[in-house]
Amino acid sequence: MKISDGKRLGLISLGCPKNTVDSERLLGELAADGWLFTSDMSDADCLVVNTCGFINDARLESEEAIAEICEIKKKNPNVILVATGCLPQRIPGVLKNLFPELDLVVGIADIHRVPELIESLKRQDRITSGDFEIPGRSILSSANDPRLRLTSPWTAFMKIAEGCDHSCAFCTIPAIKGGYISRPINDLVNEARILADDGVEELILVSQDTTAYGSDIGTNLRNLLIELDKIENIRWIRLHYLYPGKISDSLLEIIANSSRILPYFDIPLQHVSPRILRAMNRLAPDIDSLDLVNRIRSRFSSHRFPACIRTTLMTGFPGETDDDAAMMLDFLEKARIDKLSVFRFSSESGTSAENLIETVPEHVAQSRLEQMMEAQHEISLEINEGWVGRNIEVLLESATEEGYRVGRSYRDSLEIDGIVIVGNVPDEIPDGTFIEARITGAMPYDLEAEFVSLTADSG
Repeated sequence: MKISDGKRLGLISLGCPKNTVDSERLLGELAADGWLFTSDMSDADCLVVNTCGFINDARLESEEAIAEICEIKKKNPNVILVATGCLPQRIPGVLKNLFPELDLVVGIADIHRVPELIESLKRQDRITSGDFEIPGRSILSSANDPRLRLTSPWTAFMKIAEGCDHSCAFCTIPAIKGGYISRPINDLVNEARILADDGVEELILVSQDTTAYGSDIGTNLRNLLIELDKIENIRWIRLHYLYPGKISDSLLEIIANSSRILPYFDIPLQHVSPRILRAMNRLAPDIDSLDLVNRIRSRFSSHRFPACIRTTLMTGFPGETDDDAAMMLDFLEKARIDKLSVFRFSSESGTSAENLIETVPEHVAQSRLEQMMEAQHEISLEINEGWVGRNIEVLLESATEEGYRVGRSYRDSLEIDGIVIVGNVPDEIPDGTFIEARITGAMPYDLEAEFVSLTADSG
C-alpha cells in the first residue's frame, strides 16, 4: 500500500458526549501534528471512526460507519483507515477480521497514541494495531491537552472522570473502560477557565457516574461544584449522569444556592421495581424513586428555575412482569417526569444479565416501551403547557428559513432534549446570546416563544 503524504483528516464520532470529548481531544492532537479537518470524506488522506460499543445497536452503527469508510478506500486505496474507541476495546482483534481494509485499530487505552501510530504507519507502510488492555484503562485527559471542539462555540462537554465502579447486570462499560478514576479538581477548574476564555458559557459535566466524582481521590462533587461556581464567564453549569442513590441534600443545597449550576437533574433510574432493580444489581435498589423526585422538586419549589428532571427507563429486562411494567407507568403518572428516554433491554455478551433465563419477548418489551412513551407524550405536553405565558431564559443557537430563532432553555440539554422556537428576535442579536422570551405555545417536546429582551448579562 502506498501511503499518502497529505494531512487531510475526516472523522466520524459516534456514541455519547464522553465519546465526543475523546474525539475532540483526538482532533486536537492531530491538528497539533499538522492535520487539517475536512468534512469531505472523499477528499481525506485519513479517515477515523471513533466507535461506540455499549450495546448491540451501537455496535451495528459503528460497523456501518466503518463499512462506509471502507467503501471510500475502494475508490482511494491510499487513504488511511482508523477505527478506535469502545468497540475495538470490547472486541479486540475482531474488527480487523471483519474489515481487512482497516489500517489501524486502537482501543481506548491507546486512543491518545493515534497520531503517533498514524505517523508510524506512514513510515512503515504496514497495517498495525495499538496494544489492548482488558478492560481498557482510559487515559485521563488534562486541561492543557489540545482540543478541537465539535460543539457550538458557547457550549462544551467536560469529562470529569473515566470508567465505572458499578456492576450493573446489563452494562458493558466497566468491562470496556475499567474502574472509576477522577480528574483532580484543580485540573478541571483550569480546563473550565480555558473553555470560558474561549467563549464557552454552557459547561456540561459528564462521566459514567457524576455523583461518584472524587470518591477515589479524597474529595467529592460538591467540592468541585463550589470551585466551578466561581468562574464568572460560565453562565450555565449542567450536570449529566447523576446516580439516583447518591443525590444528597447537601448536593441539592449547592445547586440551589448557585446562580450558575442549573437545577437540571439527569438521573438514569433504569427501573422503579425494587425486584427488577435488585436483578439489575443496581446500587440502592430499594430507593423510593418517587420520593427522590418529590425531594428534588420540593427543594426548588421557590427557586428562580423549577427543577427539571430527566430520566432513562428500560423495558424487557429478564424477569420483568406486567406488574413491574405497570409500576413504571404508575411512577410516570405520579412523578410527572419532565424528560424521558426509554430503551429496550439489550442482552450483551460478558454481562451477568446475559445468563438470565427469564427473557421477555422483544415484542412485549417494545409494547411496554410504546405505552410508556405514549403516556409521557401527554405528560410532557401538559408540563410544557404550564409554561405558556411565563418568561424563560433562552440560549439562541440557530435560525430557521422562516426567520425564527432556535434555542434551548435550562430545561433542554444539548442534542437530547427539546428546543425553544422564538419569534421576533432582532436580526442583530447573534447566536450564542442569552435572551428572555415569553412562552406562547407548547408542543410535547418543544416550546414556542416571543422575544422579550436581552438578559442582564448579554451585552
